[in-house]
Amino acid sequence: KMGFILRVLHYALLIVLATNAAAQSNTTEPSTTKRPSNRNLCMEGYTTVNGKRSCKGKIVFQELFNDLSNTKWRPEIKFAGDPDYEFVLYHDNSTNLYVKDNMLHIRPTLLEEVYGEGSPTESRGINLDLDCTGMYYTMDCIQTPRAWQILPPVLSAQISTINYFSFMYGTVEVRAKLPKGDWIYPEISLVSRSDLYGPGYESGRIRIAVTAGNEEISSTLLGGCVLGYSDIARSVKMKKIVSAHSWSDDFHTFKVQWKPDSITFSVDNQIYGSVTPPSGGFASEQAFLEVDSMVAERWEKGSILAPFDNEMYVVLGVGVGGQIFVDSLTRNKPWISGDPKSQLHFYRNKNKWISTWSEDSELIIDYVKVWAV
Repeated sequence: KMGFILRVLHYALLIVLATNAAAQSNTTEPSTTKRPSNRNLCMEGYTTVNGKRSCKGKIVFQELFNDLSNTKWRPEIKFAGDPDYEFVLYHDNSTNLYVKDNMLHIRPTLLEEVYGEGSPTESRGINLDLDCTGMYYTMDCIQTPRAWQILPPVLSAQISTINYFSFMYGTVEVRAKLPKGDWIYPEISLVSRSDLYGPGYESGRIRIAVTAGNEEISSTLLGGCVLGYSDIARSVKMKKIVSAHSWSDDFHTFKVQWKPDSITFSVDNQIYGSVTPPSGGFASEQAFLEVDSMVAERWEKGSILAPFDNEMYVVLGVGVGGQIFVDSLTRNKPWISGDPKSQLHFYRNKNKWISTWSEDSELIIDYVKVWAV
């Protein structure tokens, strides 16, 4: 009897050992089986793109300018106006806007070169008709000179991603050569997609790079945030860096890191300023910024970074004159900001400023990249 029991136990042990061996064999991966890769994992960050959350560190927009794709960019065709009232008619003429050697070129020219000598003051005016990207039947699209109210003396170009790409929070990098020439400036900005807090500057604007093309002041580069229409709201959150040379002499890499609690500005990997909201948000500075109380109340409904907590799109262009130039900037400024006759005075001084324009009076963009944070 005892011998029988031992044989049974022996056979049972053999069955257990065989079962374990088979199980181990089935769980061993062949050498050719691919293991899961961490490359497919997405760490969700703060960035949204066209309303959808993006993976942290992902490049969400890249433009290398192999061509000027109409699936990424919309050229503006309109008279400049609010909020900077630059002395410009924006158009998509090939003289003012083109791609060459995988770089975007935006060059301002005289209106008279296309519309004829004396055209800024001629009574026939200009009607952009259905080509206009502004509001139809307004001064965005139709202007006729009357008395001191003349047409803009300059043709230029501006493009944006308004119909293709907008985002909230991210790192923006633009490599560019800025334009030279009196009263010319680059427009490299982020603009609110929805005007969530109100039109124009009420919804904030992030300027990535600004410098005057005037030789005597082109060594100062500005980048920062615009919070309203008053002089203080336009300037107090703008940061600057001064160089021994003109910022228009060569290519530079301009970068903005936009996070939920701060916006940091750098050039050629050198940080030169950061904008952070006070504990009560920018709405708590309403009186100091000289912002309308109704605007501040709308900011209070947003995050601490409001109005910079909504999706923005990329703008690239060249402006000339207008309200961006403060009266104290230089003694040679031929107009006074806010004067209804500003454009007329600027045009009458044409021979002085046009003599400073040259082949270098253009904005050249090498690339634009945006990463999620």
